[in-house]
Formats: sequence, C-alpha cells, structure tokens
Amino acid sequence: MISWRDWAGRGLAGGAVIVLLLAGSASYPVEMPDARFLKADGCPTAVMEVRGTADRPGPLVPAEDAVSVTLCELITPPREGPGPLPSPRPGQDRTLATHVAEMIAVLNALPARDEVEAAARAEMAAEGHAPPGDLHIGEVCTDIGYRTQLSFAVRYRDRPSALLLLDRNCGVVHHAGRTRFLRGEPVDRFLFLYREQIARDPTAVPPPRCPAKVAVAEVDNRPDLEFPEDGMARNRGREDGFLPSPLAAVTACRYRADGDDLRLRSHRVLRDDLEPVRELLNTAATVQSVADGQGVTTYYVNGVGCGRPDRTRAATPITRLDVVWAADTTGAVAEMRIWRAPCRAVFSGTAAGLRAEPALLSRLDSWLSR
Repeated sequence: MISWRDWAGRGLAGGAVIVLLLAGSASYPVEMPDARFLKADGCPTAVMEVRGTADRPGPLVPAEDAVSVTLCELITPPREGPGPLPSPRPGQDRTLATHVAEMIAVLNALPARDEVEAAARAEMAAEGHAPPGDLHIGEVCTDIGYRTQLSFAVRYRDRPSALLLLDRNCGVVHHAGRTRFLRGEPVDRFLFLYREQIARDPTAVPPPRCPAKVAVAEVDNRPDLEFPEDGMARNRGREDGFLPSPLAAVTACRYRADGDDLRLRSHRVLRDDLEPVRELLNTAATVQSVADGQGVTTYYVNGVGCGRPDRTRAATPITRLDVVWAADTTGAVAEMRIWRAPCRAVFSGTAAGLRAEPALLSRLDSWLSR
C-alpha cells in the first residue's frame, strides 16, 4: 500500500540517495508526439520530458478497438538541453496482445490528482497530522537518474496509436493533456499479464544444468562482486518477488573447494510440487525490514557481515557452496548462491549477503546430502 508520504516524492527502495525537486508550476503534457520520434508500434525513439499535473475530463486512453499494449523502454541518454533526445540504443519493448481490455482498464483506473489528494489528506488526518494547504502532489519529485524511460503504447484497429509517457520521479503518467498517478503499479500488472502470455507448458522447459566446477574468484565477495545470473529481472515488477512466475524446474547443486575451484559433488533436479519451493526461495531472497514506534522503517535487518562486499578487506574464500537454478514457465532462469562455509549467506540477483535461514539450509540438505 502506498502511503501519503510516497506521493511527496516517489523513489527507489534499497538505500538510493534521493533529491527532491519542486517541479515548475507550468504543465505541458504532450498532445500528440511528433511522428518522427515514433516507431511503427507507437513506441518512441527519443526520450521526452513531460512535467506537471495538467488534466482534462475523460478516460486516460480510449479503450474501443484496442488491439495491443506495448511497454516501451528506452535507454536514457545524458540530458543536454530541452526537447526530445534520441536514445543511444533501443531498450526491450514488450507487447501484450492478450488481456488488452484488462490492461487498458488498469490504466484508466489510475487516479487523478484530486482523488490522490483526498486520499492523502484522509490518511494524514487519521494519523493525527494536519494537512497543509497544498500537498504539491506530483510536483515535489525525486531526481533519480533512471537508466531507462518507460512508456505505454496502445495500438488500435483504425486509429493512430496512443502514447502514455511515464514520469517515475513524479509518479505520474501523461497522455493527450491528461495526467494520472501511478498508484497500483500498472507496470507490474503489465508484466504479470505479459509473463502469462509467454508462459509455456512446464514440461517443455528444460531443467538447468549444474556446471562441473566454479572458480572461487567468481563467486566470492570481492568489491567488484558480480551478482548471480538473473534472467527473470527483465520481466520482474517493482513489487514482485525474486521468482515472480510459477516454476517449471529447479536444479540444486552442491560444491566443495578443490584448490582454486569449487567442484560439483551432488545435484538434484526437481519437477513436481514446486510452489512451496518458489515460496522458500522468494523468502530467502527478500530483504527484511522493521519499523520502530515512530513508523521509521529500517531495511536490511537480515544481512550478514561476511557476505557483504567490502573494499577495505580481502575477499572471503568460499569452501562450501550450494547453488539453486530455477527455471520458470516463461523459460527464464535465475541463480541463487547459498554459502555454507566460511559462513552462511544467500546471494541472488535482487540482494547480496542475506542470512541463510534454517528452513532453506535443511531443504538443501534433504536434496543434496549423500
């Protein structure tokens, strides 16, 4: 659930440094982007800046005769002056051709400024705070340098595409003179529907294989740590777990030190009853947080010291290592490394150096001990 505090400046979790900017009062949502900067699927080829909260009546995007919704992604170039900036290389556009009406309903359900302000004021009052005269919703923004610009392109049967530009710093989306707020994580919902669209029969997804050996220097906690392979990152939403889709196959591998290498000692392939396994691995990869009596949240309370990269000390040699490779029904594969010695720690594509809980360790032992 998004609290009123988030609307004052939406940012990234995980300790990102955030600068708050007061956006200019002028608003200039794009009425119709220049066709020179649009591809055939309606996605832009140049990064466009849109600020403000201007609005006018009506749905955010027409629903009739829509045939697809594309999540457009552009690599963001350094900002040098006003106007559209050509992207140095394309991102990874994804097109949803199923559940199109559902996705457009999600977009059209995004709240306008008056709805968001009313909800924020009600929450403030419930917490005993006196709301200020102007909350500056959508105007007080973070200044995170996102590496990509996201937008939605809706294609129609007999009319031009509609381009919805997302401003993640201000938490808004603009289209044709309308502004809505990114409540409800529409990108996450798109990715959920997209993963369902590309899912395959689990039996058609090959199980991952265990490498016969792994170099110790490739998996220790040196300062230039390379995170484990994470083929699910591309289609994982902001609020999704490490493994966002049902699993098709899991391969567990156990390694022991042999000189400069870790060599495979046992392995196990799992095909059945994988939902509890997915829950176990998602829990192991989750950064835990706690809140004090004042509502201040402290993150990363389940980290372990020996598993964290540190530029002031040498890398910790690993002597015992378990690796879990998970393949989901989309065919994507993600790796989780579980140190067993010299300490116990979990590394995944979403977090490094988390505490390895007994439930995970005992499950690995049941699979791999012999």
